Amino acid sequence: MKAEEISLLDISISIPTVPYDIGLKELKGIFEELKIYKYLTVLKENTPIGLVYRDAVDRYSNERLTAGDIAIICTKLRNTSLRKENLTDLFDMLPIDREPVIVVDKRGTYLGVLTYDTLLHYITHHKEYILPIMQRVHSSIGRKEYLCIFGLKNLDKFKEVFDTQKLESVKKMFLEDIKELFEGEITGILEKGEFWILSSNLPQKESIKELFKEFHKEYTLLFGEFQHVHIYGFCLDMSVVDSEEKLYNLQEELRNRTAKIEGSVFIIYGLQPTLILHDPTKQKLITNIKKRILEDFKEVVERVRITPKDTWEHVLYDMFEKYPYFELFYIMSDKGLQITNNIVNPKVDYFVAQGKKGTDRSEKPYFKEAIAGGTFISDVYLSKATDDFCITVSESFTYEGKTYVLAGDINFRQIHKLVKSLKETTV
Repeated sequence: MKAEEISLLDISISIPTVPYDIGLKELKGIFEELKIYKYLTVLKENTPIGLVYRDAVDRYSNERLTAGDIAIICTKLRNTSLRKENLTDLFDMLPIDREPVIVVDKRGTYLGVLTYDTLLHYITHHKEYILPIMQRVHSSIGRKEYLCIFGLKNLDKFKEVFDTQKLESVKKMFLEDIKELFEGEITGILEKGEFWILSSNLPQKESIKELFKEFHKEYTLLFGEFQHVHIYGFCLDMSVVDSEEKLYNLQEELRNRTAKIEGSVFIIYGLQPTLILHDPTKQKLITNIKKRILEDFKEVVERVRITPKDTWEHVLYDMFEKYPYFELFYIMSDKGLQITNNIVNPKVDYFVAQGKKGTDRSEKPYFKEAIAGGTFISDVYLSKATDDFCITVSESFTYEGKTYVLAGDINFRQIHKLVKSLKETTV
């Protein structure tokens, strides 16, 4: 082996092995003894077939299961020697950011496990090599940094109508708009067709909205007859990400969420994820819908205010008949403590968590704004009650000399129904 090369075996970890057919009870005993290991390598006839994880073993109780039954099949890589500057290529070739890779010799015999952390640790100690964006992102896990990912929807359809040259011009135009509005080094991720930025600053909502506006203005001038291309994106607060697995899962979850939403959309994911939308054809409709929601909600508040306190929950249940687009209601005291359970619309066909009396909501914007006077309507955000996007409306009212705040949630899917109903009313 040449001096400037390194063997994969030298940077692999020697993870203990267990037989394929070992039972669940014995497997739990081994994990109890080997407390520092979160997974073990499973061998079948001396050949590695995958890894069995401690948390998976803890989830099962059927003692007839074996290590082979619950093992995760992993990529196997034959031991080889690489130049140090070429080690970063393994990040692009292998799914190592999601799961470890098993290293074997030319006969398939188990040698060890290569993990993302050990590979990254080795490379970062050679400062003459510049790490790609993916590695810088992973090294920022748990830190107060922000990863912004931008992409364009429906480019496949665009390519069917226009040529490749025009497709590249759309991407270039999009990239230039991003450069003008956001700080940080921008890297293109070719296999995903996305642009990534890692920055110490949280992107401002105004910048996101300006990106939507500028891109769609330029795009419409060039390709006005094809209105299917929209921006999608999301921003991750890396301080709330605690592992490579969570980072990967969050990226996939947010990509899927943006794909299901019409028009241009950007999600800022943090302790309370928020949603920024843009569809020029629906701006007037959205304004009218907000106006209607606020008018309806004022009537709900008034009905509660003139009703005896011990019947408030019954009144709010009745309100779902008149305003079925509301998902749930609850009432808070002037201190921000919830004094009713979540009053859930009985017609919703999805899971809604049961908020309890006594929950402290004093730091929530919908409480602070309402208790200060007036009516509050939130931006779209990710609800903990449903794990779906929603908006919250709130307003304070006085009953027998005391101040209370009524809040109501509206699921994002109901907004689409309101858009449709308002269109029909307009027609």
